[in-house]
Amino acid sequence: MDYKNIPRKVVCISSIDWFPIPTRKQQVMSRLPKDYDILYIEPPITLISPLKDRSMTFKLTAFLKGTKKVQENITVYCPPPVLPFGNMYPWINRLNQWWQSIFIKRIMKSHGMQNPLIWTYMPNSLDLIKKLEYQGLIYDCVDEHSEYKGFIHKEALLQMEKALAESCDLVFVTAEGLYESKRSYNDHTYCIPNGVNFELFNSVDQESTPIAQEIKGLQKPIIGFVGVIQEWIDLKLIYRIANENPTWSILMVGPIGAGINVEPLKSLPNVHFVGGKKPEELPHYIKGFDVCINPFRQSNLTKNVSPLKFYEYLATGKPIVTVDMPAVRTFGDCVMISENEDAFLENIQRALEENSEILKQKRIEKGRESSWDRKVMDILQIIEETLGGKKHGK
Repeated sequence: MDYKNIPRKVVCISSIDWFPIPTRKQQVMSRLPKDYDILYIEPPITLISPLKDRSMTFKLTAFLKGTKKVQENITVYCPPPVLPFGNMYPWINRLNQWWQSIFIKRIMKSHGMQNPLIWTYMPNSLDLIKKLEYQGLIYDCVDEHSEYKGFIHKEALLQMEKALAESCDLVFVTAEGLYESKRSYNDHTYCIPNGVNFELFNSVDQESTPIAQEIKGLQKPIIGFVGVIQEWIDLKLIYRIANENPTWSILMVGPIGAGINVEPLKSLPNVHFVGGKKPEELPHYIKGFDVCINPFRQSNLTKNVSPLKFYEYLATGKPIVTVDMPAVRTFGDCVMISENEDAFLENIQRALEENSEILKQKRIEKGRESSWDRKVMDILQIIEETLGGKKHGK
């Protein structure tokens, strides 16, 4: 497909840092055509963020270091800190966006980003975008942001997001629930679920991939989880799984979010935390899993999620037990979907007894169909059909 009519310069306003955990933002940006020049703007912290999470202290001065190359065509920049409570009070958000725009415009100019395609993941970023020169505007909505813990004034954030979506040339969403709630804002709204680095996670199925030395001594069977341990993970469910099945090893692979209490789980002798791992290390841990679990806590946030870990599990071919979420229902022919806690535990037992090469290959094929390469091809086709040959501006 010919994308010559699309701006070859992209300013990505992201909601997550480039390192250390690759999410949809990094996966999409890194798969855009190599002749795209991409400026990836990391989210600024607030002045009080280090009080909540001391690991964020380094970002207080990160903007002084300027930009850094992470790939040949991708440059990363972190703006200076902003005032707190911007998602609660629109006037603070406007002030923060103005403050950021001073620095971002300077970086855009120094990197030759005249009239780029702006690709934002931040629902509150319209006040910033209005201060930038651009040729096209895309909003990629990956979550129901207003449902995140700590957003007291949800309606204020929803209004900011609505104004942004209405101003866009294109809106992408990751789940059907998001599509239903956002399509009224913009006729050019499309659902593109999350994907998987298929080659990386399918390597779990290769004999040449060894099990990580760190987990070789764990008692079998191993019930495994991969991902950031955050508020949306049902830790009570995991506790019940471990407590009622002391002969099972529960392996938690991923960093623990700030303020998340995992002490009850750590008190159980069969629960093992190994911390966050580099993406290329994950297959060596999943290799040891007997069952992969997707234990999201049921909420308005999770019902609109396209879970990254689920697609990664699919690519491995391993048995999968998941809570019931709209995003997983189309995979019911090869994964075990649980309506409640009792069903979740029963499904793990069933999965341990499963010995079906047919189901395994079906999961792998579903993972292949969900590859990031295919997702980005779909995104680029929609961009071409919507923006190709058109002139856009502020």
